[in-house]
Amino acid sequence: MKIKVTKEGREGVYTPDKESLKDWIKEQKFEQIHNYIPTNSMMLGADHDVKSVLEDIDNAECLAILTGDAQRGNMGHALSLITNNKMEMYDIGKVSEDDLLVG
Repeated sequence: MKIKVTKEGREGVYTPDKESLKDWIKEQKFEQIHNYIPTNSMMLGADHDVKSVLEDIDNAECLAILTGDAQRGNMGHALSLITNNKMEMYDIGKVSEDDLLVG
């Protein structure tokens, strides 16, 4: 299974199709998914159950899958999303171009 994406424009940054992203996450059989939420002066981290992450994806206004240097620059977290002007970064494991279906 691959995540259907389109190139966002920056190196290593892709816009995913929500349904294929959720299917890919379900296939990984995660028990929990860690995330970071940037604040003014620090990063807050927490573990979330998969169901809540899938709901966050459904509610997201903007999604990005990051690979390579872009992922490393995102605290190693491959999924970023924005909801209500709040960015969250999720650790869905290392994602490479091999995991993507670019269309």
